[in-house]
Amino acid sequence: MATSPLVRQVGLITAEPTPTLLSLVAYRNLDFVVLDAEQTTLTLQQCADAVQRLSGANTRVAVRVPNLEDMTLVAFANTGVDEIVLPRVRHPKELERAYRATRFGPHGFRPKQASFASAFGADYSLEPRLTVLFETVEAVHAVEDFAALECFDGGWVGPTDLAGELLKQGRPGAVALEESVQRVVDVLGAAGQSVGLPAADIARAGDVHARGADRAAVYWERELASMIAQLADAVAPETRVTRCDSL
Repeated sequence: MATSPLVRQVGLITAEPTPTLLSLVAYRNLDFVVLDAEQTTLTLQQCADAVQRLSGANTRVAVRVPNLEDMTLVAFANTGVDEIVLPRVRHPKELERAYRATRFGPHGFRPKQASFASAFGADYSLEPRLTVLFETVEAVHAVEDFAALECFDGGWVGPTDLAGELLKQGRPGAVALEESVQRVVDVLGAAGQSVGLPAADIARAGDVHARGADRAAVYWERELASMIAQLADAVAPETRVTRCDSL
């Protein structure tokens, strides 16, 4: 359940949790890192490695799972992640099903496996937080119903996919998107629930908090690409040395 008051947080979303990146995240006590396993090459093993590398840090580890299948949810829960982000959710009953899949009895039907998440069979009380990624029109319309569920533990907004969904329903444009995003932020904020948004870049992470969300996430690979582009542009074309020039 949501805690009060909500503390403003910043973190990263990445599909490439390299040892160096995770070391820097831990060193700087970043609030969270979201591992993106949806439509990426990130594996269960990489997720498990990231959890174990950050197990002694203050950084919370979340994973956006590839689908809502029971076995997928259980497998990622067994890595020991603090949070599972549920993508493409449309109805509250999907969250309820995910809750039962990731809970041990009597509240759910998750097998009691000896894994990192259960301290290898010593503690079955550790269960991941479940958050909903609001990226479908149906989920946005049902945001009050989600917030009312006991198993609801916060949300995220996926503006890119939500924009595509709005377009399919004949509501294209920035205004419709902004209205939908703000609706989720306002409803969850009023309910005392955590809500996160992607930040355009590191410098504008504060804009996310200004509109009412408590968690701002920066896409690390996009930010890194932008930094490299800026570095390349800082070199005058006539003085830039190419690989062929250096041979």
